[in-house]
Formats: sequence, structure tokens, C-alpha cells
Amino acid sequence: MSRGAIAGIYLAAGQSRRMGTDKRALPWGDGTLGAAGLQAALHSCLALVIVIVPPTDSLDWLPSALQSHEKCRIVRCLEHRQGQSRSLACGLHHALAEQAEAAAVLLADQPFLTSETINALAALYIKHRPDYVAFSRDGVPMPPVIWGKNMFPALLALDGDTGGRALFHCSLWRGFLYEGDELTGIDIDTKDDYERAVIYR
Repeated sequence: MSRGAIAGIYLAAGQSRRMGTDKRALPWGDGTLGAAGLQAALHSCLALVIVIVPPTDSLDWLPSALQSHEKCRIVRCLEHRQGQSRSLACGLHHALAEQAEAAAVLLADQPFLTSETINALAALYIKHRPDYVAFSRDGVPMPPVIWGKNMFPALLALDGDTGGRALFHCSLWRGFLYEGDELTGIDIDTKDDYERAVIYR
């Protein structure tokens, strides 16, 4: 990967406790819920996409065409049970090894994510070089988020099931918000969430 590029970190190592089944494997169009956002990421301007999964994941939810995509890197996170912060750290370490300038953090339970949204966030980051660029709804920042490399130490210091949202309200950082399609920010945690989301697909 060329120096200064933006890497994607696709967080797909959650335990789906509230769903009661592996939500990544739920049907979504012609594929699965977990594969939808990854396909968008692989077809975006991101230089590569680091997919964080549990160490024993069979990857049944992920079509072989995506697994073998030239920009896809499957990374098995041994500490995934310690919360999202550990999965994020695993991805950040790999992004640093690839000499990424920034990391786009993407969630596997946001199936409405599009390449266009990722590209819009990336364009804002490249133009302004802020500490982060976040998708937002009504001014509320949320994933997907592109974090600049200078934010990596703060992200690596997070603990437990805390994601990067904890840093949005810190005055130390300068961020940009991208107000996009409200469907993009929907994440699917429960069966009710899934049943409602399918209607809008």
C-alpha cells in the first residue's frame, strides 16, 4: 500500500449477543448482512480493507469472492471477547504496519453503507486533513469514521467495549461531520432491528 493512503478497518468480531445468532450470516439481498458493508468498502477508494474476525471464525458469512479480493485482508483477533476496543486496536496495528495515513472504521452490522458515503468521507479528509471525519445524523457523529493517524494513540488507549465515539466530545480534536443518508447510520443489533431494516432494503 502506498504511503499516505487510507486503510479500512471492518469490525466483524462482535458476538451478536442481542441478536441471539450470528447476525453477519443473516440474509441480505443476494448475500449476507455482514458482507454488504464490506462489498461497499472494497469497491470504494480505500487502499485496502482489514477485516477483523474472531480467531475461530469459519467465514461462512463471507463469500469467497470477497475473501480473495485484492484489497481484502482477513485478520483474526485473539482478544475480540474483551470488547470492540481490542478489535479496533488489532486493526489499527495492521493499518500502521501498512503505513496508512488514516483509518476508516466501518461496522459489519451497517448494511446500508455505500461506496459513495465512504468516498465522500475520504474526500473531506483528504481536502481538510482534520483529526477525523465522521458520518452524522442531525449533527450526531457516528460510524463510519475516518480517523487520522495522530488519533491512533488515543484510539489504542480505549478499553473494553468502548469505540471511538468516546473521543468525539474531546476538545483536543478537530473533526468534520458528513450529514448523509439516514439509512447509512443504521446498525442492526436485534431481530426487531433486522426485520425493520429489511423493509427499507
